Amino acid sequence: MKNLFYLFCLSCFFILSSCEIDGQSPIGVDEGEPSKDYQNGFFVVNEGNFDWGKATLTFIHQDGIDKGKVENNIFERVNNEPLGNVGQSMTIHNGKGYIVVNNSQKVEVVNPTTLDRIATIKNLHSPRYFIGINDSKAYVSTIYRDLIYVINLQTNQITKEIRTTEWTEKMAKLGDYIWVTSHDADKVWVIDSRNDEIIHTITTPAGSKSIVADEAQNRIWILATGSDTERARLITSSLSDVRSSESRVFDEEEKPQFLNIYNNDLYWISDTNLYQLSSFQIDSRLPQTPFIEGLGTVNTLIYNAVISPKNGRLLFADALDYQQEGYIFEYDLQSKREVERYKVGVIPNDICFK
Repeated sequence: MKNLFYLFCLSCFFILSSCEIDGQSPIGVDEGEPSKDYQNGFFVVNEGNFDWGKATLTFIHQDGIDKGKVENNIFERVNNEPLGNVGQSMTIHNGKGYIVVNNSQKVEVVNPTTLDRIATIKNLHSPRYFIGINDSKAYVSTIYRDLIYVINLQTNQITKEIRTTEWTEKMAKLGDYIWVTSHDADKVWVIDSRNDEIIHTITTPAGSKSIVADEAQNRIWILATGSDTERARLITSSLSDVRSSESRVFDEEEKPQFLNIYNNDLYWISDTNLYQLSSFQIDSRLPQTPFIEGLGTVNTLIYNAVISPKNGRLLFADALDYQQEGYIFEYDLQSKREVERYKVGVIPNDICFK
């Protein structure tokens, strides 16, 4: 029995070791006095294991004397209280940071430079994403309930609910309109934010939860990952006619996700490959050859990916085995090479730029 136990422990060690990346990455500081100087860099929302109440927030400095420094668990270290259960996303709007904590049913409102708590928006059922409408109003999406919350940003209270027919997910704003994706449904809703009313529904394949606003062309781009019975599609909708849309169909084996836009180019990831397409390309062709092939390592589990609006670099979150502290990989799109990786919290997900 002792030998069996020893072999079991040894197997676990090798499994965990195989998921680790290396010992050269900048390791996050998660104790001592926080800098409270979060100006040049980006935040990482780490989900933490579901129902463990271990969500954390990381800041990675990208300029000045602290360039490359990783500060982990900064919400708790600044406010002397854990962030909560399942960190979902973070948005900076009108000089304030809004951290959505899914299973804790709340949005934490913070000073985005010091991370001091300003307020807490409560009584939100499984909130997912926050989008600011103007100085006094925001929307918050939710799963498990078919609605969008309308938030008064002066009082940090729910003022109304916009009823949908399915769960709601990521959102994008263009002009006075908000496009709202769904977690699993085959539709995207278009809301007139002036009166908080749904004016149109775009039919899509399932999984159309990846969306970006193309301000150069006044268009919205939606990426639907599809299903076993329906192919993935890249869908576009114009501000000039929000009730119309066009789509391009991916090959049957493709499962694209994590849509981004930078310098008029669209980017997405399929498997561990990055693809690029000019948003000005008017024909229906989709790229067949990856822009960058084989991101990360053999054990990489890409959980989210974004393009930095400041330097155009690709950043993607590696959740490893959903148990260990994960990594953020940084790639230069010019050289197509990895330039850095940072060790952050458990299950890194959303990335929010200052």
